[in-house]
Amino acid sequence: MTRCARLCVAASLLAAGALACQTPAALPLGDPIGHERRFAPIVPDALDHAAADLAVAALSGEPAQVTGALGALESAERDHQRLGDPTGLVPAGIEAADAVRFPGRAGRAAAERLLERDDLDAASRERLERWLADDPLALAKERIGEARFIAVARLFNAVSEPVGRSIFSLTLLPFTLGRALAHYSIDFVREDALPLQRRQALAQWQRFRRQYPDAPEVAELAPEIEAYQADWRKTQYERARSLAEDAQGDGLPDAALFYARRARRHVDGEDARELAQQAERQIAARHRAFASAVRFEGAVGPLERGPVLAALGAGEIADVAAAAPAAPLADEQRFLHATALGRAGDDAAMWETLSGLADTRDSAMARHAAAELDDPVRHPYGAFVRARSAERRRTATWLLLGPLAARAERGVLGAVEYLLDLPWRVQGAALLPIRLLQLPWRGTTPGAAATAVHARRYLAASPRGAHAGEVRDWLEAFERERENWVGALRVAESRGDADDADLDALRERAAEQALRVASDEERSDLRAGLLANVARTFPETRAGGEAGREAREQVTEHTPHAIRLSRGFLLENPQVAGANGLDLAPELLDDEPRNGELHPDGVSLVGGRLLAISVLAESGDEDDPAVRLNARLSSEAMARLVAQLEETSFRNSLLDEDDALESDPQRDVLFERARLGLADDIDARPAAEARYAYRGIRERYGMVRSREALLPIELVLQGSLSDLTLGAFPRLRAPRATPDAVLYR
Repeated sequence: MTRCARLCVAASLLAAGALACQTPAALPLGDPIGHERRFAPIVPDALDHAAADLAVAALSGEPAQVTGALGALESAERDHQRLGDPTGLVPAGIEAADAVRFPGRAGRAAAERLLERDDLDAASRERLERWLADDPLALAKERIGEARFIAVARLFNAVSEPVGRSIFSLTLLPFTLGRALAHYSIDFVREDALPLQRRQALAQWQRFRRQYPDAPEVAELAPEIEAYQADWRKTQYERARSLAEDAQGDGLPDAALFYARRARRHVDGEDARELAQQAERQIAARHRAFASAVRFEGAVGPLERGPVLAALGAGEIADVAAAAPAAPLADEQRFLHATALGRAGDDAAMWETLSGLADTRDSAMARHAAAELDDPVRHPYGAFVRARSAERRRTATWLLLGPLAARAERGVLGAVEYLLDLPWRVQGAALLPIRLLQLPWRGTTPGAAATAVHARRYLAASPRGAHAGEVRDWLEAFERERENWVGALRVAESRGDADDADLDALRERAAEQALRVASDEERSDLRAGLLANVARTFPETRAGGEAGREAREQVTEHTPHAIRLSRGFLLENPQVAGANGLDLAPELLDDEPRNGELHPDGVSLVGGRLLAISVLAESGDEDDPAVRLNARLSSEAMARLVAQLEETSFRNSLLDEDDALESDPQRDVLFERARLGLADDIDARPAAEARYAYRGIRERYGMVRSREALLPIELVLQGSLSDLTLGAFPRLRAPRATPDAVLYR
């Protein structure tokens, strides 16, 4: 926190504290909700004047003046305590004075002394503790400690797991322990030169150097920063080189060249240079092949060109088919013949002809035919067949071989890892009956999803094609298996021989699925459109009727906004429900249904200055629909409610990490307009709707919240059906990654 920020925070605390400690004459005069509130005039006393003088002195930046004003505030506080409770202004005044008297890192010691006071309120204490914890040197030290602990935990876990899993087979303990240590060594070699936590420490050191360039610690950190930066460059080099090797192995020379050049920008290593040169040679060879594909070797006379040109102009299949097969342009004539078959509507014959052309010899037209066959957009059925066959091969390989089907990673280390795991893979491969039991519950695989894409593309292009029945049967079975009833109904309706009873059952399921999707939509305009579409598409189903009723209710009960303050939230935060907030009648929160009680839905800000108060029905049952009462606040009361709500939410987030204040742009815009007195100017756009719920901690977590264990160790009970192993062992738990860890990966 900079000096300016510290000054602003301290001055704000002084002003807020001065208002909070006013006499009861400053409070509202008990008007019921929905009426204008009347406030008695506020008369400043000596304590107010002292707090104001200290705020002025702090903002002026004169240490001597600040010290004198702080003494006057402490004297006024002592006089006030003879008549009433402490106001809490002195800690805020000390913080404001320390921001002037102890700038820079000297303010840390002053903040630590301030934390020792008993009269410091909880929110200020939490804020100061977070400020002290945000010190770059402290954060860097913490991250380095985490990196060391993670290194120790990896070694401990590498030893404890094989020992624990060898309870029933102690004779294999030496082998399993050696295997685990070998895996640990391989992982140690593969680890980045600068791990994640040390990268975070490097960023904190650099931040400290920017903020305090004249601090004596900067010179001490210079060698560490330089060493860490060298390791970071090496880490980036290894990552880019590994990506280049993977691209090279996958036959992607352009990507390999890109990553190899990136690696050389960090470290000009020999491996990266060789990868770049190899990729450049492959790209050059590909360019030469492209150049040769557009040239025709040999002389072609006008008599030989005639049949081809005539076929291009007239499109007569018979003339092209009758061309001499040994002619220099025979492949071109066959390609044209296939094209003419496709124009005539015989797709099966077209692809058969192109397949025969692609298998003949290495020529330009043969390569064109192969490209047409391999294009999933031009030839979706071929892509469907290939994807389905590949998925069947993967399933059969997994079923027969099990763990043996896994491919070893590239490189020597990958092969060593595969060999280390080979005995367990062989043991797992022998458990074929278990995999047979697992097969029905294996679920939809990524390969099947890709096959479905090609199937839909084929049916869209050729709904009456030669293979439409086969593709349609497979796609319908696929959609049923993953319970996508809307998709299954769409496929079933495209069949000409579908059973009516089966279609009716599918429509019911599809309508229920569509209704769930529509009801889960948050934006009111999209939800209304989806509900109306369900009602129109499935009018004869039960879900279609329910969608129509929900659409009508949304039109009649829709409000521009819905900021809900639940009953649990109001019970846990009485200041929001009290005189400076909603000013609810106490009877609504006294757990006595006989005199009226607030429903668990609580109170909602529904647009403008209007409130919707949900109370229990006459039955007093919380499960019954709530009775809605409307109330309207004045502009001043609305602004005061918003301020109280935001202050309470921010304070709760400081005191309890489980009660974090979530971001919501529409809510923030609505609150800002209310503070400016523009609440009545309602933005009716659906994108401007504010839909947010303030809920109590007990509502979210119940009576007991789960907490992270204090000790970083846990007992693990682990078993596997694939290799019939069972074991129990202790494991050190690595520290949880910080929220900003994604920025350093």
